[in-house]
Amino acid sequence: MKIQEFNERLSNFILVGDGAMGSMLYEILGPQRCLDELNSTQPEAVFRVHQAYLEAGAQILETNTFGANRHKLSAIGLGDRVAQLNHRGVKLAREAREASRHEVLIAGSIGPLGTQRQAKQLPPEEIREIFREQALALEERGVDFFILETFGSLDELLCAIDAIRSFSKSPIVAQLTFSEEGSAFDGARPEDAVAKLRTKDVQAIGANCTIGPQLLLPILNELANSLRDSGVPLSAMPNAGFPKRIGDRIVYPKSSPEYFADFARDAAALGVRILGGCCGSTPEHVRAMVDAVKNLRPSSAAHVSSAGIAGETLEPREKNRRLATREPESQFWRKIQSGKFAISVEIDPPKGTSVDRILDQVKRVTASGCVDVIDINSGTLARVGMDALMLAGALEAHGIETIPHLTTRDANIIGLQAMLLGAWSVGGVRNVLAITGDPPSLGDHPETSGVYEVDSTGLVKVLTRLNQGTDWAGKNLGGATNFTIGVAVNPVADDLEEEIRRFFAKVEAGAHFAMTQPIFDPQHWHAFLKKIGGKSPIPVLVGLWPLTSYKQAVRLNNEVPGILIPEATLKEMESAGASARDRGFELARRMLAWARSEMPGAYLIPPFKRYEEILELFS
Repeated sequence: MKIQEFNERLSNFILVGDGAMGSMLYEILGPQRCLDELNSTQPEAVFRVHQAYLEAGAQILETNTFGANRHKLSAIGLGDRVAQLNHRGVKLAREAREASRHEVLIAGSIGPLGTQRQAKQLPPEEIREIFREQALALEERGVDFFILETFGSLDELLCAIDAIRSFSKSPIVAQLTFSEEGSAFDGARPEDAVAKLRTKDVQAIGANCTIGPQLLLPILNELANSLRDSGVPLSAMPNAGFPKRIGDRIVYPKSSPEYFADFARDAAALGVRILGGCCGSTPEHVRAMVDAVKNLRPSSAAHVSSAGIAGETLEPREKNRRLATREPESQFWRKIQSGKFAISVEIDPPKGTSVDRILDQVKRVTASGCVDVIDINSGTLARVGMDALMLAGALEAHGIETIPHLTTRDANIIGLQAMLLGAWSVGGVRNVLAITGDPPSLGDHPETSGVYEVDSTGLVKVLTRLNQGTDWAGKNLGGATNFTIGVAVNPVADDLEEEIRRFFAKVEAGAHFAMTQPIFDPQHWHAFLKKIGGKSPIPVLVGLWPLTSYKQAVRLNNEVPGILIPEATLKEMESAGASARDRGFELARRMLAWARSEMPGAYLIPPFKRYEEILELFS
């Protein structure tokens, strides 16, 4: 990131970073000889902490590299792994960012070399070389800026800045740590720090660690007074409070999120533009700070007076997005949004090369005026058929709106993006249903393996990125898609808690609508609604499947995962005898009538791929 861009962000927005990494990992994994080593030995734990902060709304992720310098690592026999551990730290932060719905900056975390006594024993040239080695490794993997934190020695901090500036033009945030008496561990006061740091090319000056929010405010006030009229913004990342040792554990006080929210507002009034937490802080503290400042925007004319807050004004914050959020543009979505009942008919792609027959069938279905859109299965039961996106493009060329299903089974993230970009630009596809897909072991090529680099939730995130004008890696596409993103949900899943968790994860990732597995009783939907709080967060199309025989009903109920047919329905189908098909369609009509009264729409599954027969539901 260029310094000018970083400066512009801080002049226009208050950015909230993450909180503690070390104390969070301590809670998850217990005592460790080296937290930076976890980037290689326990990467999932580091990733989960990053992810938790992103879910809380953090706009800055710090790499787990605070102590990943040669001086510290050599003491435990890891001195030759500086580059590796720093590279891994950046990689984990970037992977977490790739799954985020909002824009995130990656800060390369660099801490002091050790205790002040240890650092004083080293010549300045060696100190600078140690910091340079670490900073080079961080920049090689693409951090957006450097954050120098928890420095108790001003001289050591200045060495770290010089080391970075010997090769890099990336932004630097320089933070000292102060005691409750208001001085750094080498005796430097806030005004001393500012006097020297202003001679260096740093983009923000601040304080972190050691003390809690209230004790940090007077120090921030002193920093603000010393920086008055300089244009250099402040950063602030307090501890949750003073820790204590209980048994073999280090425990921080349960400082409330509301306490951090109050601190965030006070700090913003003092000129702080980068907020975050340090030891003992959690995602809940970060979420509280995000909420506290989300509607605040620094005025370009603001300044800090001798009292520290006079003259500071805060204005409504402007949106900070890759691309302005837009409503999907598909006709299907517009119909749902207008409150009109939408109907889709599901089809399977042909097994061969010809689309003529299926095109004729679909044209007859849509010509009825009863059907709005056609959704297209993708490799159901992992069997080979024409690609759903390609078939969708062929139908769209004939003026037929589609919802192709897209599975993550058959392509990696690069391939998925490539297909989606082509479907949007060439095929005219405007709706996509994101699904994970049945495993290859079910299908006619059991010797193959699935890709599954992401699941359906990950695919929603891919689609959301494309809609924002960037690819999965965050690179600008020079334009954006505007897909209506659909997902699947099963109201009668065996593990309903997990199904609900995944449903809300898909919504959080950016899903616009959902389609249920086929259901055969309104009570199944009502029970699901009750489980999720009484209302779906997004419009849901209910799946309806006209049964044609008692044997079919029994098979679906017993052999097809995700389908539950009530005992009363099975008995009706059994008692119907030779009239079972008529009874099945009558039951489906009842379900459709119910859906019209309660649901935004429905999708209909024709029996045995005889698509025109689905029109009998409207007679």
